[in-house]
Amino acid sequence: MRRHAPTFAVTLVLGCGGGGSGEGGSTEGDAGTVGTASGSASDPDASGSIDDGPTDGPSTDTSVDEASSGDDDDTGEPTPSGCEPLPAPEGTIVEVAPGDDLAAAVAGAPAGATVMIADGTYDVGPDGLWVSADGVTIRGASGDREAVVLDGAYQQAGGGLVNVMGRDGTTIAHLTIRRARYHLVHVTGGPEGPSTNTRLFDLHLVDPGEQAIKINSNYDFDSDGGEIACSRVELTDEGRAQVMMYESSGTFCYTGGVDAHRARDWVIRDNVIEGFWCSNEFLSEHAIHLWRGCRDTVVERNLLVDNARGIGFGLGQPAGGRTYDDDPCPGIPIAEHYGGVVRNNFIVGTRPELFASPSGMDVGIALEAACGATVVHNTVASAMPPFSSIEWRFAESNPRLVNNLVTHNLRERDGAVAESIGNLENADAAMFVDLAAHDLHLVAGAAAIDQGDPQGADLAGTDVDGDPRASAPDVGADERVR
Repeated sequence: MRRHAPTFAVTLVLGCGGGGSGEGGSTEGDAGTVGTASGSASDPDASGSIDDGPTDGPSTDTSVDEASSGDDDDTGEPTPSGCEPLPAPEGTIVEVAPGDDLAAAVAGAPAGATVMIADGTYDVGPDGLWVSADGVTIRGASGDREAVVLDGAYQQAGGGLVNVMGRDGTTIAHLTIRRARYHLVHVTGGPEGPSTNTRLFDLHLVDPGEQAIKINSNYDFDSDGGEIACSRVELTDEGRAQVMMYESSGTFCYTGGVDAHRARDWVIRDNVIEGFWCSNEFLSEHAIHLWRGCRDTVVERNLLVDNARGIGFGLGQPAGGRTYDDDPCPGIPIAEHYGGVVRNNFIVGTRPELFASPSGMDVGIALEAACGATVVHNTVASAMPPFSSIEWRFAESNPRLVNNLVTHNLRERDGAVAESIGNLENADAAMFVDLAAHDLHLVAGAAAIDQGDPQGADLAGTDVDGDPRASAPDVGADERVR
């Protein structure tokens, strides 16, 4: 892609130093004009955070690439909207090239600065990268996320490869981040206050040792108002084998895509998340999971492929999570998740190895002790039966389910009660353009066309591709373009 030359007031150019590396290895030396890294290599989870580790077992134990908007003949991936590259930076710019000390550049970036990372592969090192000021942007200079690789090589003693602790307005964009022992990106409260308005944009996140993106509280401060958009998050077969080595996690499958505790007002949109499952007897966490008192989350237009669990609001019965003084769910004093919307997502499972694993494809969308959630115009399709395509569980769950299309079952569990309108179960795979290729757009004549309740058009006025819904909408995430 063509990028205009940046305009800026001040540019800091690093001399060759230690910490970063090109393809051939690392060099040690001075950090140039940027100060030394701050922050700790210890896991922020260890100091007052709500990180309970693996919780609950399989439900079965007891019970993006960009395309033209509106096209239904694309690759099957949801067409992103609002995924244009970041504009050229302004203000202070810190330029980093292979051989420079990337950790020092990030830690020394002043408030409002942009750290521009040149193409290359960078050895992040055992301490990770720590953002030390508000309003810092860390981005690949070329705008090509595959050209700038931050590699952890599974070395970290704790935390993330990139750490945002108690900062406001951090943006991380146009990068590949891979091979963390724990998290690829960790957003948490810090001793100075909460982390707010974090934006994770156009990232390729590959092979975390635990969860790829971890969002939680620390020092009695939470992490609110963030966005995860236009990114690809994946666990490869090589990375899965690494995850399954870590007995110290309490399970040999403590991994997932996005995992958030006590977080409010996050938007997770236009992402592709793939491969979070294990071949042993342990069940992974979800591709997208918000629990322990999260609130008002929006999860929309994501493509989730071959994950043991897709989208989860809550897990288990509520205990020790965040509560709110304004009583968001009258009559329900504490819940695992409050409010929130899950809409226009494609969730698909086809890989034989996933279904052959002990947990298989457990669930597409799960609501556990989640009050006031709306689940509207999603498509959940799998080549073999999951335990549930969509399920709601425990008395705190009272979701509104509107115009969802699933190839298998909707399941009510353990005293939960849903308002179910216009949903279609046991859909024939022949309704879809190509289930095997993860393309869940509707074919002409599909039984879901024009069969949705009109309320769906009010709750989700456009579909997974941004196409407007008809007054008699199609069931599922796709509104077929005639």
